[in-house]
Amino acid sequence: MSLITIEEAREHLRIDDFNGMSADDAWLNVMIPAVSQAVLLWLKDESRAYVIEVDSSGNQVVDSNGDPVFEEDSNGPVAKPIVRAAVLVELASQYRFREGEGVAQVPAHWGHGYTLSVGAASLLTPLRRSTVA
Repeated sequence: MSLITIEEAREHLRIDDFNGMSADDAWLNVMIPAVSQAVLLWLKDESRAYVIEVDSSGNQVVDSNGDPVFEEDSNGPVAKPIVRAAVLVELASQYRFREGEGVAQVPAHWGHGYTLSVGAASLLTPLRRSTVA
């Protein structure tokens, strides 16, 4: 599952397309889903990534099990803007440092591991499900 579109990625990375394609499309087609998955895994609870549907009274919609129902569009559940921003930030970091050199990793003393860059982790920290060690 991809949390952003290839068009959004091209725009964010300032990649020009020619007749709807760019020289970086093969890389983007691999990395957009990979970065999306990394973001979802980092959150530890995929449901925190999506916008919860609300009814006309502003109350959260829940299913028969009491679980929240997520807003959907033609691509599936709608990701929260902060999650989409984190994917774009992480994608830009991966694009700049394609071989992994120089990537601004999260410091170990933050206790969050080394899966995302500082910029993406900073955006996502309020959404991350905490765990007890």
